[in-house]
Amino acid sequence: MKLSPEKIEQLSADLVDALADVEGVLFQAGDSELRIAIKQIVTDELQVEERLDAEIHGLLQAYKYEITMGRLSYDDLYRKLRHKLINERRLVL
Repeated sequence: MKLSPEKIEQLSADLVDALADVEGVLFQAGDSELRIAIKQIVTDELQVEERLDAEIHGLLQAYKYEITMGRLSYDDLYRKLRHKLINERRLVL
């Protein structure tokens, strides 16, 4: 799922505002600091899948010859490797 930086900024502002309205929630930092931290966390989480896909494409370059010769299916290898890495790293996408 891809979100624009503006949408992430809006979501972080909405989250801080919603938490500020909850009784018993006390912030240990200012609103702007919290928004920046939330924005960074959301951005990092959204980039996990992009980094995984880039890594898989890099790993599959080793099989480029076999794929172009029709001995192996790029899509099948991609799915298997992606599933394996997600399970090994216990990623939630």
